[in-house]
Amino acid sequence: MAAETKNVTLQIDGRDVTVPAGTLIIRAAEHTDVYIPRFCDHPYLAPLGACRQCLVEVEGQRKPLTACTTPVAEGMVVKTQWTSEMARDSQEGVLELLLINHPLDCPMCDKGGECPLQDQALAYGPGGSRFIDPKRRFVKPVAISPLVYLDRERCVLCARCTRFASEISGDPFIELFERGALEQVAIFSDEPYRSVFSGNVIQICPVGALTSARFRFKARPFDMASQKSVCNLCASGCNTILQSRRDQIVRVLAEDNADVNEVWLCDKGRFGHAYIQRPERISEPLVRKEGEFVPVSWAEAIGIVIDAIHSARRAGRRTAALSGGRLADEDAYALSRFARTVLGTNDVDFRSRAGSAEEDEVLGRIVRAPGITYTDLEQAKVIIVLGSDLQQESPIVFLRIRKAATRHGAVVYEVGGRRTALGSAGGHSILCPPGTEPGVLLGVAAELGKRGVGDWSQAMRGALDGPSASALREQSHSTSEQIGALAGALAAAGADAVVLCGDRLAQAPGALAAAWNLAEATGARFAWIPRRSGARGALWAGLHPSLLPAGRRVEEAADRRELEQLWGVPVSPTPGLDTHAILEAVGELGVLFLAGVDPAADFGDATLGARALDGAPFLVAQDLFFTSSSRKAHVVLPAAASAEREGTLTDWEVRPQPFGAAVSPAGVSRPDWEILSLIANEAGVAFPRTLDELRREMVALQRPTEETSPVSLPPLPMRRLDEHHPFTLLTYPLLLDAGTMLLGATELLDTADQPFVELGRADAERLGISVGDRVRVASACGRIEGPARVTTGMADRCVFVPAAQFGVRGTALLDAGEPVTLVRVEKL
Repeated sequence: MAAETKNVTLQIDGRDVTVPAGTLIIRAAEHTDVYIPRFCDHPYLAPLGACRQCLVEVEGQRKPLTACTTPVAEGMVVKTQWTSEMARDSQEGVLELLLINHPLDCPMCDKGGECPLQDQALAYGPGGSRFIDPKRRFVKPVAISPLVYLDRERCVLCARCTRFASEISGDPFIELFERGALEQVAIFSDEPYRSVFSGNVIQICPVGALTSARFRFKARPFDMASQKSVCNLCASGCNTILQSRRDQIVRVLAEDNADVNEVWLCDKGRFGHAYIQRPERISEPLVRKEGEFVPVSWAEAIGIVIDAIHSARRAGRRTAALSGGRLADEDAYALSRFARTVLGTNDVDFRSRAGSAEEDEVLGRIVRAPGITYTDLEQAKVIIVLGSDLQQESPIVFLRIRKAATRHGAVVYEVGGRRTALGSAGGHSILCPPGTEPGVLLGVAAELGKRGVGDWSQAMRGALDGPSASALREQSHSTSEQIGALAGALAAAGADAVVLCGDRLAQAPGALAAAWNLAEATGARFAWIPRRSGARGALWAGLHPSLLPAGRRVEEAADRRELEQLWGVPVSPTPGLDTHAILEAVGELGVLFLAGVDPAADFGDATLGARALDGAPFLVAQDLFFTSSSRKAHVVLPAAASAEREGTLTDWEVRPQPFGAAVSPAGVSRPDWEILSLIANEAGVAFPRTLDELRREMVALQRPTEETSPVSLPPLPMRRLDEHHPFTLLTYPLLLDAGTMLLGATELLDTADQPFVELGRADAERLGISVGDRVRVASACGRIEGPARVTTGMADRCVFVPAAQFGVRGTALLDAGEPVTLVRVEKL
């Protein structure tokens, strides 16, 4: 149990204030609404006292003290600039020194109008300057990365940027060079500032020293309208501020939310907004006529879609809908309702890959289980990450785990085929080829069972001792020391442990069930972190072949009755097809709806995704752009982007967060839920016509969380290498890739990794491959070529190919019909 925090009482400007012991004076003053000026101080960075702007008088001290580094004490008497001449003179002196070399070009500075130096010089600075010599000048700007420009003469040496790089993101490529009057922010000549969080140094810079290459000289704060929003580019749920000028988004800032993203944002969320206003946007309904797309009215397009649905129903043909996990919560619920009431089908899925009975069972429990929060994550003693490269797939979760490790001493383990930035930042990496993760987890469970730790079901005990678990454990190449260390950490942490699973873990049969059961048996907290922003909302909405909204089950008559009473139509009791089965059966479908998904590119088997859509009798696509899939559609309906409409996004914590419209929709585009509502009502099915009506239905369907239970383990397939395909493929999307939602983000994409194929050092030496050599990776489905990377952080006989880099797509190698894709690697 945590020790009770001791409080102390002090006096600030004649007013008593009681705060916890250890609070800094600058924070205590905020409790009394007294603002002490500062530059280097930042609530999420460690105290430094670099700028000296926060000097205050403390009774009993001979000289002023920095409020940002001095903790309070019982009975302390503090006088700020409002009541102390010493403090006021000290602050004026510091400002005068800062302005000696600072250029007075506020009208053209990007920080003009929102600059603390401007504000504090006016409020607390001297009335004039005694400095008459020429100011120091530098060549400007210095491009420290394609995204960040540095104007050195404006820098006040607050060290916020360098502290962020070392303390928060762990990317120490930006530093303070030289000393004294020559000290300046710089980067190493042979190492540019490479970080997926680099834009944060722009926002926290208190002057215009660090500026955005994209926003530079574009607008002033008083020229822009601001709208609070939620980033939709991953499941982290970051709060943002969208700033627009002349109905065009010109800047995205991180909104301060201590419970979610604090005040940080990844570069994709900050700079990846160009797609919203690209000229390629679909802005009006389109119908294919004689092989060409022809613009039509909404009424005509909807009429054609309704005729196709009625024809399919009369002919007794199946209909289906795919979403891909990018929709807002309201859109996901609307599509789930539309599928069941208008299409009359359970053939719906938000996953861009094949599902399994094991995953269905775990997802059914996840949607009814209580979630965990960022705060829980930060306070955990042990964190296990499975099936996710968090820096690339959920960057703000990565920052919180890094904070838990570096500031609170959490022990972090990652299990997978490749060491990620989390493992490189001090975490423990247990490297195992894809498909063998269950062997590691069952080995940990068996070790815990030997120690008498955990409550194991009889079925689980049988699996732990079975030959398949032992064989997979051997194939994983994990050592008994690694297994024992992870088991020991879990045993010691108990309920203070967190098991984090990415949705990629479900691709290894038995891994997701083993992770869930491990958490259940030991009392650890379980969290599911999907890659896409709408996946959590889609799961709740029932965009799943065997699940209905709020975790209700298709097979349960009582669950169906609840929905039938609300919706007014019968719900099919037969579980539907998953994405893989839908694509295989496309030729038998009457109508296939695609809402924000591109199976031809996104699906885990690009060959099947592209080939299947060629045979679709009638394809309807709701999307922002023409994609590989929507180009095959018979009707294309223009969807509004998230910045153009209202909605809600539920992040990985199960925290629903509303967002609003910042700019006008492109052309006559509409939100996805509204498009579905128009079609349904025109088809004669009662459907909510307003967002409020839709939300009231969603609220009415909410259910309390339920007690969870273990799940059954499926048969564990062996990893069978052969001489023709002696490697296992690992592939997943990186943060910056060839995705549609990065269209137009030129400067951002300049920071992306160039195409590569990554091998372990021992495998590379065996094949005679050096860094930069061209290599070919071939599977039964396809092949790719690219330059080699060689690392010590790769599992034996495993090769990593990014899923969607420019020119190299790992998805081209995947065989969705197999749990593990075997490949051949050769030097060209």
